[in-house]
Amino acid sequence: MNTDLATPIRLRPRLDPKPWGGQKLRRFDPSRTGGVPIGEAVATAAESVATEGALAGTTLAELVRMDPGGLIGKRGLAATRGRPLFPLLAKLIDAAENLSIQVHPDDAAAAPLDRLGKTEAYHVLEAAPGAVIGLGLRDGVTVEEFIAGCRSGSGAATTLVRWVAAVPGTTFLIPAGTVHALGGGCLVYEIQQPSDVTYRFDDGGRVDADGKPRALHVDQGAAVLRPGYRPEPISPIRLRGDVGRRDLLAACDVFGLERIGLEAGAAVAVVSVDGPQVITCLEGTVDVATGDGSVTIGAGWTAVTGASLETTIRAVAPAVLLRAWVPDLERDVVLPARTAGAELATVAALSGPLPDLARILGR
Repeated sequence: MNTDLATPIRLRPRLDPKPWGGQKLRRFDPSRTGGVPIGEAVATAAESVATEGALAGTTLAELVRMDPGGLIGKRGLAATRGRPLFPLLAKLIDAAENLSIQVHPDDAAAAPLDRLGKTEAYHVLEAAPGAVIGLGLRDGVTVEEFIAGCRSGSGAATTLVRWVAAVPGTTFLIPAGTVHALGGGCLVYEIQQPSDVTYRFDDGGRVDADGKPRALHVDQGAAVLRPGYRPEPISPIRLRGDVGRRDLLAACDVFGLERIGLEAGAAVAVVSVDGPQVITCLEGTVDVATGDGSVTIGAGWTAVTGASLETTIRAVAPAVLLRAWVPDLERDVVLPARTAGAELATVAALSGPLPDLARILGR
């Protein structure tokens, strides 16, 4: 491994203005003025920049090109189907208004575009009273009815989507092919495949900066829609351990997600074999260290570590953080979950509607 990549890398996120965004993510760049709504702080975008050390000012894309094997490893490269991309796209999303009703293609459908598919997970951080998330079609709604509603331009598509309460602390795994929409009043952490392919079914009449309706992609979306996907909240699995609290939140072939809570001074060691780790602090302050160095991150900030590096996370102040990685499902999920006493069905449910864990469990 390139020696500069053997230390944790603190990243400044890419901030994306969105017509539905708010002001909660402006703290990452207070110099921005004019009230432009920021919808996403993309922590591990290709354009995200290392903030300190020998690599300060280097983008994540450049870091990957320096040493793909050392930074993203064999599992990371498998997740990107050999593309030299950072395999875990983590972001914070501030939805002041409803997002479009949309769908993403899977790997097979995205391949002709030379892109990856987009399976993702939402972990709800904050939600206004009554906030909701659209997850799949309502009971009894056919694809034909839904597409007709999208084409009508009447807003009928909104009434055909299944809306679920957005409760802080809940997690949803949303496979590619799922009709979904993040409702207004939600602040979420999202982990996803590194893909930018989105097909909009309905945008609620929203217009762009030039006053023109944003493009819809009803035909493309209809071709990849999976009507059977209707994600439910995932029951977290609390893992055994002597320090802090660790909960598995979601897991599939391309990412795993866990929540870690630590008292001040407490530390845990985590490792992702043959793949990188993404550590996002939600509350408090933590030091993220490998044998070659450390960085400190506060609430909302993210650090990444290279493939197969044992990483120690120590709370400077009481802290809550999320860790994402490319898992070996048997070793990293099934074994610790079963050791903690979780039932087979509960373990399988970490993959949401996907069969990834059920396949490992033989269900």
